[in-house]
Amino acid sequence: MTDDAHDRRQAVIDRLLADSVRPAFVGRPPSQDALAPDLQGTIDRLLAKAAAQAVRFLTYEDLEEALPKRDVTAEDLEAIFWILAEHGIAIEDGEGG
Repeated sequence: MTDDAHDRRQAVIDRLLADSVRPAFVGRPPSQDALAPDLQGTIDRLLAKAAAQAVRFLTYEDLEEALPKRDVTAEDLEAIFWILAEHGIAIEDGEGG
């Protein structure tokens, strides 16, 4: 089942993939500490999953499962991608690995 929040997140993901050759942030990348506590928890869950599975990338499904039930802004989602990348973790299509 798809919903508006999922569609908005997917649009951000698609844009991030298209813009991956240029940095989205000018200056310092976002800090996990600057995010809302539920988004900090999202990053912690994703990093723990990657560590437990000994993988360098997770799937969009992993991301969707870890996100809070509330609507997440495009800026928050973009920050999540950057913070995960700082830890060497990417979000990709397909199975984790």
